[in-house]
Amino acid sequence: MRTIGLIALCLWIIASGSSCNDSAQVTQAIPKGPVNINIDLNLPSYMHLANVGTHAYFEGGVKGVIVIHDFDDQWYAFERGCAFEPMSTCSLIWADSVELQLMCGNWVGGQFDPCCESRYTFAGFPLKGPARGRLAQYMVQRNANQVLVYN
Repeated sequence: MRTIGLIALCLWIIASGSSCNDSAQVTQAIPKGPVNINIDLNLPSYMHLANVGTHAYFEGGVKGVIVIHDFDDQWYAFERGCAFEPMSTCSLIWADSVELQLMCGNWVGGQFDPCCESRYTFAGFPLKGPARGRLAQYMVQRNANQVLVYN
């Protein structure tokens, strides 16, 4: 009887081990760093952000910050680490202005090289790929032509 139990336990351990099945993958905690960004929409370099559907990249946090003025006139700011393996060197969030999504990967030689095939809405929710959680979000406050991103 003990032998059958031991065999069953060994089979269960083997079956529950690492696999390529996306449903077995879990989203890791995305580290966030200190962020205090003041965006003046009157400055020429940021005037485009006054229009809906635009974005800009900023230094700060752990891997950088992406600020998005979404089509619903909401403002979002996210840590640029992907929700799947956020500390991987290729795991960086970029805006795809053609498909209106955020994607995980890196630019290599002028070509986008996807890291894990994860894609997100401009509001940071996962659409596709192994990432199961939302992107790490920072606070955004707009007052007239000033946008403050902080944590």
